[in-house]
Amino acid sequence: MAAYWHMGGQEKRMKTRTWFGTALAAILSRTAVCALMFCLGCLQHKITVVDGYRIDDKAGISMLVPNAVQNYNSGEFQEVTVTFPAGASAAKIRVGKDCAIQGAVFSLQPSSSSNNSSWVVRSPRTSGWDTVSGQADVDAQWKLFIHELARMHDQGCFPSGLSTQFIRSAIAERIPLPANLVPIFMYSDRGERFVNLAPGMEIRIQKVLSTGTSIKTGSETSLRILTVDYDVVPRHGGGIGLRLNHRPDHGQRASLGTEDRQFLTLDQRFATTSTLRLFLQGFSEEKQGTSESGPILIGASDAMRLDLLTDLIGKRDSVACVSSPGVVCVDLPTGSVSLSSIIWINGRRTASAFGTSLASQLFHLPESKQAEALESVQVIRHLSLNRYASIQITRTVEGAQKLLLLPGDRIEWKE
Repeated sequence: MAAYWHMGGQEKRMKTRTWFGTALAAILSRTAVCALMFCLGCLQHKITVVDGYRIDDKAGISMLVPNAVQNYNSGEFQEVTVTFPAGASAAKIRVGKDCAIQGAVFSLQPSSSSNNSSWVVRSPRTSGWDTVSGQADVDAQWKLFIHELARMHDQGCFPSGLSTQFIRSAIAERIPLPANLVPIFMYSDRGERFVNLAPGMEIRIQKVLSTGTSIKTGSETSLRILTVDYDVVPRHGGGIGLRLNHRPDHGQRASLGTEDRQFLTLDQRFATTSTLRLFLQGFSEEKQGTSESGPILIGASDAMRLDLLTDLIGKRDSVACVSSPGVVCVDLPTGSVSLSSIIWINGRRTASAFGTSLASQLFHLPESKQAEALESVQVIRHLSLNRYASIQITRTVEGAQKLLLLPGDRIEWKE
């Protein structure tokens, strides 16, 4: 099934398989807070899990809040130190004067002029989000912050070998965020219809074949469907790439036309890129009326080139691929692309529509087992640097609806 993103007016939403949640109400936590170690049965080994997050609505907004100690700044803001892994060289690198972001809502400063691994992030505190949102365009300020991160990355401000997306995610993991907007702050821009791809995501292309449009099975005629799955994986030396995870069998591949064959080699076409962005299918409000835009996959060697290409695509009347040096752009079949987060339920790999909630997974269970699963559920989040954090939730359907799942999340419940 296709993924859609509607872009008309003030309301932007994604339909069918890919969507971001709307504002959610109160949540308190009942889940165990003492779990520092537990074993995920099917993984056959223990992983260290810290009590990392709770969902808090004391300020009137459901917020996903890290439990780490924050240093509160004046007024509605806080500061927290984020430490990145050192680069290939063990020597400390002096931080340049331009290696800082002075934003009205989000800012970034090196904690030391002689160490580019440790940074101080200033952002709204949990109780300050409502006030700050009424005084400034937080979405625009975050977008500006991300653009500045890309500039700093390309100037060599951060340790070598780290992607802009890694740095962005590591920062977003450490600051309070509206619970229903966490996927956007991590991977997208609110109001835009693209997602920055990251390890733990899956792209599925599923379309009716352009050749041999049908096959007869007994008295029925059925359409021939091409299904291709790509995992987004980390690449040795930094960046990300695609890995073909599912393709048609040899007999079906032999019957494919040229147009359809190209979708079997996307991993090769994007082999020279290290950053990837997927534009989802959506609708735009144009002067001539509403127009539909198909899905597009783009890749570049760095985030700045990716943003430049994104701007070029956005300026066109009809959103489609454009030629630009040093980038790869592929138009994908309309109505045939979906994006999923790969999560793990009791050790089993599960593709969950990107941006959907924990409750959506509960609803896949037989109704007779949902209450028991909800009562026993534990959720841990795969963070940067291969760390894991538990998430405290209210064990109600409403509580489960407030936690949006991210790539790599692990769920355990009684079956």
